[in-house]
Amino acid sequence: MTRVVMVVEDDPATRRLYRFLLANSGYTVIEAEDGMAALRQLATAPCDVIITDMNMPRMSGLDLVRTLRQQGSGVYVIMITAFGTPESERHAFRSGVNDYLTKPFEFEDLEQRVQNFFTQRWGD
Repeated sequence: MTRVVMVVEDDPATRRLYRFLLANSGYTVIEAEDGMAALRQLATAPCDVIITDMNMPRMSGLDLVRTLRQQGSGVYVIMITAFGTPESERHAFRSGVNDYLTKPFEFEDLEQRVQNFFTQRWGD
């Protein structure tokens, strides 16, 4: 069963790193440089999980999540931010985010959260 993860990150080096690490964990990875690019990609390439940065040019991760939820999308979203506060975390969850990580974090923590989603969804 293909497990598709979209990485939405405006920093190309970070995006490539996440892609490399997630692909090595067995996931198919799609990339987008911001929320607008993610929406364009999702129109033709659905995914199971979106890992998105909160602050990006053109369309933020929060605006992406709000748009997805308004469209009725149930895709699982993990929000990542370097500027996390308790208020921004609450705001993210109210906007429809499923999980939230503050940078810096260990990649194993992110990978475990992705794996937990697939385990809960498909039981493996």
